[in-house]
Amino acid sequence: MSGIEFLRITVLVVFSLNGLLALTLIVWKALHRRRQKGYERRRVAYLTLLSRHLADPDEDLEMSPMVAEDQAFLDALIDIRTSVTGAESDALAEVIGSYGVMDRYARRLGSRHFRIRRLRAAVALAEVADSSRAGVLMKALDDHDPEVRIQAARGLGRMKWTPAIDKIVDRFSIETPWVRARFSDTLIGFGQKATWPLVAYVKVNHRFETAGPTAAIRTLGTIGDQDAARPMVEVLEQAFHLEIQLPTIETLGVLGAPIAVPHLEALMDAEDWRLRAKAAGALGDIRDVSAVDRLALGLTDRNWWVRRNSAAALGKIPGGVRLLYHAISSADPFARDAAAEALYDAGELIAARRRVDQGEATPNDLALIRLIAQEEVLAS
Repeated sequence: MSGIEFLRITVLVVFSLNGLLALTLIVWKALHRRRQKGYERRRVAYLTLLSRHLADPDEDLEMSPMVAEDQAFLDALIDIRTSVTGAESDALAEVIGSYGVMDRYARRLGSRHFRIRRLRAAVALAEVADSSRAGVLMKALDDHDPEVRIQAARGLGRMKWTPAIDKIVDRFSIETPWVRARFSDTLIGFGQKATWPLVAYVKVNHRFETAGPTAAIRTLGTIGDQDAARPMVEVLEQAFHLEIQLPTIETLGVLGAPIAVPHLEALMDAEDWRLRAKAAGALGDIRDVSAVDRLALGLTDRNWWVRRNSAAALGKIPGGVRLLYHAISSADPFARDAAAEALYDAGELIAARRRVDQGEATPNDLALIRLIAQEEVLAS
């Protein structure tokens, strides 16, 4: 065989394979569209049947028991569940029980099925199951698949199954950041019931690790339970990891805990500028008037972030704006800049210009307008 003939055959084979691949892709897309249309038709049909049955429970559903294996049926159940309450919710639970939907998915989750099938089972239980399946989901919190663990926690949170709180919290130390964040979302859903398990976890573990306790501390801030303030102050006093101190300071600010003010004021003298800056921000969130003098000193701090946070905090606290106006006349250029920025962010520049237009301007108004105009000239 000559080289030219071999080249021709090679080209023909390549073109044939490309054509076969293109044909396969076209067929696959057509089948996928057909499958999707079939799924949507079945889901709509299930929604219609379920809606009629909930409106008139005496009406027979006339569905095969095998519908429990149909993803379209499960999705229809989820759609219906999110929109019904009271007697309709009870009637839907009867349908789920009579068709053995949760029995099937509970068995599938506890088996060695392929990952995608087990994950679908976890999602189904998380979305639709009642508290009778809490044991299955509790066991799934130890599953080797992180997405299954997330769905298990989500389902237990939806059920408000409080025995799960301790186990979810205990896993903070061993989970990946992604799973830990989703567990935090679940605990937030439990509200104040999760406060003391989280507090206990932080107090025990913050000396030995940072990732888990940090997530727990931030979760406490989001829950917003004032009872967490005192133990968080104790953690702040004991903590020696910056990764623990910073979120604890932030959480105390979010909680608006006046009990923390003396401790935060003391941190305004810390060697690490990050502690000083975070403490200033927290004092502004707490809005305790006793902190204004210490924050005024923060305007002259050697670090820009500390000055900025101190000024912003003064803008939030009653009486703080007066000190900011005083600072814009200071001989310290850093204090002037920080104060001017905070006053601008607080809307004082707009108010000052309005008073000028109305002929009611004060010396402070004129000083602020002049200083910001100078800054704009320098910036340009």
